[in-house]
Amino acid sequence: MTVSRTINGHPYVSEETAKRVRAAIQQLNYKPNHAARVLTGQLSRSIGLIVPDISDSFFSVISQSVQETAHAHGYLLWLAASGDDPAIEASHVEMMTTYGVDGILLVPSHSRKAYLTTQAYGSTPVVTIDRPLEIARTDSVEVENKTGARLAVDHLIQHGHDRIACIVTKPHLLPIRERIAGYRYSMKKANLPAMKETHLPNRESAKLVLADLFASRNPPQALFTANNLATVWVIETLRELKIKLGRDVALVGFDDIDFFRQLTPAVSAVRQPSIEIGKLAAQLLLKKIRDEVASDFIKEVLPLTLIVRESCGCKITDT
Repeated sequence: MTVSRTINGHPYVSEETAKRVRAAIQQLNYKPNHAARVLTGQLSRSIGLIVPDISDSFFSVISQSVQETAHAHGYLLWLAASGDDPAIEASHVEMMTTYGVDGILLVPSHSRKAYLTTQAYGSTPVVTIDRPLEIARTDSVEVENKTGARLAVDHLIQHGHDRIACIVTKPHLLPIRERIAGYRYSMKKANLPAMKETHLPNRESAKLVLADLFASRNPPQALFTANNLATVWVIETLRELKIKLGRDVALVGFDDIDFFRQLTPAVSAVRQPSIEIGKLAAQLLLKKIRDEVASDFIKEVLPLTLIVRESCGCKITDT
C-alpha cells in the first residue's frame, strides 16, 4: 500500500518514506504494474501480440487467428507492430509487461538481440511465433522451413532446371537461414551446384540486383524466393525487366498469398498454415498462463504444402 501510494503521489506518505520507496524502486529496477491483477490478485484477461508488420498478409492472418482464439477464451488482445526494429519491439515488450498482460506472443525482429533474454519478460509467459529465439528458451510455434524449401527446389529440379537461384530478404532471420539450408540440401542431393543466395536489401535495389543476375554468363533458369516479400519484389522487377515468369524463368516462392493465384501466370508457392499457427500459438500461451502445461518448454513445428500453379512451368492452375 505504501509503494502504491508513493507512486501515485498520495499525500498520506511522508517525504522521508517516499524517498526510501523511490530509492528501492531504482535499486530493484521495479516496474509498477497498473493492471487490476496487481491490486486484486486476478488475471487481466488480456494477452499481447507483437508482429513485425501488420500489413504483411502472413502476419495479418496470424493476428486475426490469435484474436479469434483469444476472444473465444474470454481474453482481449493487445496488438503491436515492431517494424522489424528491435528498439520499438523492446518498448512494446516493456509496455505490455508493465501494464499487466497475462502473456505475450512475439515474432522477434532479431532472434539474437540481447534484450530478448527472459529478464525482459520477468514472470510473463512468452511464446514465439515463426522465429524462435536463439539466446533464450521459450515456447515456440514454427514450420518445417528446411522441408518446405526442399519441396520448392525439388519441384524446380524435376522440371529439368539445373541453374536455380535462391533469392532472399532478411537473411539474418533463422527461418530464412533454414530455407537457404534446404535449398542447398536439394541442390547437393541432385549433384547440382548451388548458386550463392541473392540478397535483396530493399525494393529499390531489386532491379539492379536482378538485372546483374540475369546479365551474368550463366543466368538462372529458375528462382526459389525464400519469403513472400522476396517473391513480390521479384515478380514486380521481372515485369520491369521484360522477363516472363513460366517462360523465361521458372519460380516457386515460400509463403503463399491469396493474390498469387490471380496473377498471370499464377504463382507456385509453399503454403504455410497461417490460421493454424496463430490458433496453436494462442492456445499454447493460454495453457501456460493457466499452468496447464507440464513441460517447461514446448516447440510445435507444423508441416507445409506445395501449391503448384503455373509460374514453375506447370500447366495446372490452383482453384
